[in-house]
Amino acid sequence: MRPMGPASEIATTSTRLRGAIPGLVGSWVKAFTEPRLQVVAESAWPPSAAQKLEVGADPRGHPQNMPPAVIVGRLASAFGHRTLTDDERVRAQRVIHYGFGCGLGVAYSAVAKRWRPASRGGGAAAGLAIYAGTHGIVLPAAGVQRPPWRLPWAAVAWEAASHVAFGAALESARRALEAIE
Repeated sequence: MRPMGPASEIATTSTRLRGAIPGLVGSWVKAFTEPRLQVVAESAWPPSAAQKLEVGADPRGHPQNMPPAVIVGRLASAFGHRTLTDDERVRAQRVIHYGFGCGLGVAYSAVAKRWRPASRGGGAAAGLAIYAGTHGIVLPAAGVQRPPWRLPWAAVAWEAASHVAFGAALESARRALEAIE
């Protein structure tokens, strides 16, 4: 185990910050592109009104029904708190979205620095892997959202594409920071 002193603590904090910044950038790009991608996907594969009510299917019309908002609502209930309003869940969702993005940025940056194949495809493959892991495995296993193969095609298309945008922005920001080191 390496010794921890002021210099190594600063280096560790600096390393985390260099990963969190790309995570913030990627999260912002994902949030910015999602509504636009939703419009394009829904014009290609129009969902029914019932399909738009599914968890994670309609961030523009039902932001309170996106997975992070659903999770925070369930957690509040499980811990005996009052029922959260839609606005409270959407505000909490934003914190979760950017916090999770920062954490993914730190993890991705650490992996990509040590194992270059992780950044292949300019981060797009990492974005798809994150989509597959969260929306294909974790959220369905937790009973939060149906797996992608049971969701409306439009929701799968825009969500997967927004994760590709996240991964590409994550890698671009990581490389930009690496270039100025």
